[in-house]
Amino acid sequence: MGGGSSYTPTSRSAEEAEQIFNNSTKEIEAATSKPLVRNVFISFSVADEAQVNLLRSQAKDPRFRLEFRDYSVKEPFDEKWKSNCRDRITQTSATIVMIGSDTASREAVNWEIEESYRQGKKVIGVRISRDRNDPVPKTLRDHNAPVIYWNLDEISKLLDR
Repeated sequence: MGGGSSYTPTSRSAEEAEQIFNNSTKEIEAATSKPLVRNVFISFSVADEAQVNLLRSQAKDPRFRLEFRDYSVKEPFDEKWKSNCRDRITQTSATIVMIGSDTASREAVNWEIEESYRQGKKVIGVRISRDRNDPVPKTLRDHNAPVIYWNLDEISKLLDR
């Protein structure tokens, strides 16, 4: 028999996976001297789509290393939708949950949050309005996710941690 090595996959905690991701990101940035852009999934209620589009527009400012691709799934909340959404979450490094007046009651939003955690993604809640105390989705509370008011500097800092 030859002297080849074999690879045995190991199970890693979410913290270990995030540390590996962050170290790899830093190595790539150092090698290319160009900061990497974070690809982020946005979870939101359809009622808040205008605010989500504003966030996407604001994030185009070159000071922020964020890119929000349109991963909106405009299909019924069924197994096909879940499969498509699962694939889209896989393609991102984090999930931002835009918290509006009815976000907490949206079954699809809660599913997206749980799926993001299942995949080991970082999840951040962002309150759309400073003058309302909209309810935070239970899944965010259950995971002790950070919940902040809408501020791109703060969002970027949390994503970079």
